[in-house]
Amino acid sequence: MKRWPLYAAITYVVLLFVGLFILPTAPEVTASGAKLVHFYREHDTAIRVVAWCGTLSTLPIAVLLAHLRSRLSGTSRDVMLLGAAGLLSTTTLWLWFNAGLALHPFALHPNTARTLADIGAYFGPTLTVSIVLIVVPLGLAAWKGEGGLPRWFAWLSAVFATEQLIETITVMGRRGFIAPGGPMNLMLGAGLFAVWVIAAGVASSATPATPTT
Repeated sequence: MKRWPLYAAITYVVLLFVGLFILPTAPEVTASGAKLVHFYREHDTAIRVVAWCGTLSTLPIAVLLAHLRSRLSGTSRDVMLLGAAGLLSTTTLWLWFNAGLALHPFALHPNTARTLADIGAYFGPTLTVSIVLIVVPLGLAAWKGEGGLPRWFAWLSAVFATEQLIETITVMGRRGFIAPGGPMNLMLGAGLFAVWVIAAGVASSATPATPTT
């Protein structure tokens, strides 16, 4: 079988999570604006590198999602397309805010930093719905034996979609685990997303697609 969907998935995950190795965890939403300014001044170059890697990561994920969408038919194809568009556009906006704050860090005012970082923190909470729109159509297709996707992928997709729906509670969070942009978004949700993306690459590479209409 062709393995390039798996290679696209791996490339995406590597680029997306490179920041875990080169950039310390950003201050929480409860941190002061002054603490944020210090963070951007100390790590401005690393933040822009992460934004660069994030920009490049949109290429392999777009290829993977397009390949997965080709296995769907009818309304499911359109629903997944909307989810994929939401994922790519929201990611781009998040990269804009992070890279923009790091461009002139020594001219950054604490109040400005806090406000823009708060806006960017809602990337994770709102991204959850776009991911559900991607995952559920593929999971249903796998469950029904359509698109050449294996049944185990349906179970994984169901678990991940459930977690993402629960994760929408971070919209209402203010601190701690459920804070917007907090551990539930950046550790639990992002970690499961990486697992699902790799699994999608494996499932898509290991099974032939069936004709869709």
